[in-house]
Amino acid sequence: MNRTMIVSLAIIVMICHPAMAMIPFLEKNITGDDGITKEKWRFPGEFEEHDAIWIGWLSKEYLQGYPTDDVFLQLVRELEPNVHTIICVPDDAQKEYVEEILVTNNIPMTNISFYVQKFTIPYWRDFGPVFVTSTTGEKRINDFNFNFWGYFTASDTQSLMMERIDRDVAGYLGIESEMTRITSEGGDREFNGKGTLIVTEACEFQRNPNIAREDIEKEFKRLFGVTNIIWLKQGTVEDDPFNAGAIPGPDGVGVAYRAASAGNHVDEYCRFVSADTILLAEVTEKEAAGDPVAAENRIRLEENYRILKNAVDQDGRPFKIVRIPVPDMIYVTATPADEAYFSLSSFYSSTDGTSFPYGDPVTVVPATSYCNFLITNNLILGQKYYVEGSGMPDSVKAKDKKAEEILKGLFPDRKVVMINTIPINFGGGGIHCVTQQEPKAGIL
Repeated sequence: MNRTMIVSLAIIVMICHPAMAMIPFLEKNITGDDGITKEKWRFPGEFEEHDAIWIGWLSKEYLQGYPTDDVFLQLVRELEPNVHTIICVPDDAQKEYVEEILVTNNIPMTNISFYVQKFTIPYWRDFGPVFVTSTTGEKRINDFNFNFWGYFTASDTQSLMMERIDRDVAGYLGIESEMTRITSEGGDREFNGKGTLIVTEACEFQRNPNIAREDIEKEFKRLFGVTNIIWLKQGTVEDDPFNAGAIPGPDGVGVAYRAASAGNHVDEYCRFVSADTILLAEVTEKEAAGDPVAAENRIRLEENYRILKNAVDQDGRPFKIVRIPVPDMIYVTATPADEAYFSLSSFYSSTDGTSFPYGDPVTVVPATSYCNFLITNNLILGQKYYVEGSGMPDSVKAKDKKAEEILKGLFPDRKVVMINTIPINFGGGGIHCVTQQEPKAGIL
């Protein structure tokens, strides 16, 4: 029986028996000189070699005076000498606009290309192409469902617009795509490249309320070739759903609102920096004693720390765990003229008894994190927040420096560049969110 007949029979069985849709497909059979072998797929660790970095460039001001173009320009300036950079834009007009910015700022174009595809949010890691590589040197894109970070339904127009991007990229590149009915974003999946995956319960269960943990795990194992899945509990308070209620204001006075958030993505607080080393955010006892948000973050992060301390990798070995600070909260005023204000006021749904003062200015906080960095060829792009002359406390500057030192210590052979990312943080994500690596094919 040839492969076409096998696939056809599998499709017929799944149509007749929908409950079997979650059962892993047969591995692809490849005939070689030594007979028939099974092709294995895996998601390489981000610290492995890349063929390209895909980056979603949208020109926005989520808050007036904070243009995202400033951040994207810095990112591309650093990426271009190190890795082929594919700039994703929603239309030809934006492509021409970005090209003009790059030329004006003397950015060489030889290592840059563009991909034009309609999208409305720049966080391509979450809905864009998710590359895996095979033992036979091929690439594939895994095609996840998408429901706009749980804020819309999967059938919403914007959800559908961006859900198809991974398949369209696969067609553009001429490679296969593998579909799943699981809803999941790239920002909530951390891989060590050897068979271990870290995800967050609060995120994956919110996206898939009617799918059992066991079935989610089966799909992750089928799609990514992992054998070991570690479930952490929650992310930081700042990354809880942005429409779910208020948080304490500056110095505990009044209330503030999340400008936006992804809803408990692991890349906001926990990252693999090598196959055996995990970087986890930390709030100190001293910080927790003086701030109710910091106190809650310490509870959550220490629970995740206990899980990781008791976890093992795919070969039964414990991990090395390094801690990095949680940034100081940054408070900014948003007005009804700001896009972030419009989004917040449109979706706000109190779970804590607070009401939204429609029409009045509000205090908002961006989605800040020192864990939301990008690892690529010879380069680490990290986030910093201190602005000279802004009146920010010196503790912000001190934490920026400490985070930079930690990243330099973890990646001594790569250049570490820290970029102020507040303009894109106001949209709910950061450097890691707006980028997606395309691994080098054939890495074993």
